[in-house]
Amino acid sequence: MRLHDALSATACEQAQGIARGLWRGSELIAAQRARIAQENPRLRAYVAQTEDDCAGEATGGALAGIGFAVKDNIALAGFPSHAGLRALNAAPEPADAPVVRRLKAAGLVALGKLNMSPMALGATNRNADFGDCENPRRAGFTPGGSSGGSGAAVAAGLCAIALGTDTMGSVRIPAAYCGVVGFKPSFGEISTDGVVPLCRLLDHVGILARSVDDVTQAFAFARTPGGPQDGAEPLPMHLAVPAKPGQLGLTDVVARAFERTLARLRSRGWTLREVDLSFHDFGAVRRAGLLLCEAELLGLLGPVLAQRANDVPADLRALLDYAGRKSATDLARALGVVIDAGVRLADLQREHEMLLLPTAPQTSFRFDAPVPAHQADLTALANFTGGPAISLPVPVGEGELPVGVQLVGVRAGDWRLLRQAARIARDIEEAT
Repeated sequence: MRLHDALSATACEQAQGIARGLWRGSELIAAQRARIAQENPRLRAYVAQTEDDCAGEATGGALAGIGFAVKDNIALAGFPSHAGLRALNAAPEPADAPVVRRLKAAGLVALGKLNMSPMALGATNRNADFGDCENPRRAGFTPGGSSGGSGAAVAAGLCAIALGTDTMGSVRIPAAYCGVVGFKPSFGEISTDGVVPLCRLLDHVGILARSVDDVTQAFAFARTPGGPQDGAEPLPMHLAVPAKPGQLGLTDVVARAFERTLARLRSRGWTLREVDLSFHDFGAVRRAGLLLCEAELLGLLGPVLAQRANDVPADLRALLDYAGRKSATDLARALGVVIDAGVRLADLQREHEMLLLPTAPQTSFRFDAPVPAHQADLTALANFTGGPAISLPVPVGEGELPVGVQLVGVRAGDWRLLRQAARIARDIEEAT
């Protein structure tokens, strides 16, 4: 494999190239930075880049010498965390967030900070301050959000591993739109210290990469020490799937891709148990979670709105104004809806541990098209339980945009979920 081709390979393949002496870590990082210089003016995935060319020779970790980048709301020492909004007037961070520090300690090389929807409230990565981040799969289309820069950078080969944040789907939606893998671990498995908050009840730090193996390796380094360890017990090839996917608001392209995925899994010996999800009002629950996000963000941005309201995007101001008109009773009711939704899903998962769903009801769309209100309907569930979820790309028809399916697990079942996801990804590929 040539070094140029390695930039589109998986992180594990890149690390194998270093181990075999095909290239040095410093050569890989230099080539990575050259591709960023070539492609980023068009994609606008990075908002800031590091310049340390002495990095990349570290040894010890399985991913030593591999480049990673972080969403702009995660602390990277020496760079401000604008969180996609210059009006936040952030100062350079004095230290790395713990998750960044752990990846660096494992020998990974931080390449820079990535574009995002302002304050992580949005799923398009339209950004007036840093430019709209483009989907590498099709010009003029959204990469999803709010971790759009993370999805775009991984898909375009501008980094092998990217960190994002996921409050109601902001890692998994970009993964689905860009055709990569996006993992949201259980609540607390990766520390949110050093992260500009959106809704601390629902915020998670997640990982985007080009394979499940990449995500698994990065998670092993990024996670907070002391949590549940990986097990080796065999897992049954059983998954719960929606009995009536037609009620999920899927576009035809997503519906066809999901049905093909189920057929492929059945052909590989998976038992798919249909479950009734009619008890769950996806739209109402998503709106309740959104109100909690808006209300907490209103408190954080209060000083900015008082002094520089015109520097806050109009659509973001509208969301915050809406929250400002709500009463304490409204907020308490929304919290109750979110908690109840989490309890109901947890009850379902006592019998069916892992649930397979489409990641998003639609594929990526043009920036100038209407924004679907229900983008996070299917992803928000895992944030409400605090359980892990991973989005996997699935085969689509020629000329069609990427589609993702997500596997949703139970809280503290991260390693089981990752092992099952690796098997699903392999079986989908082999059945194609």
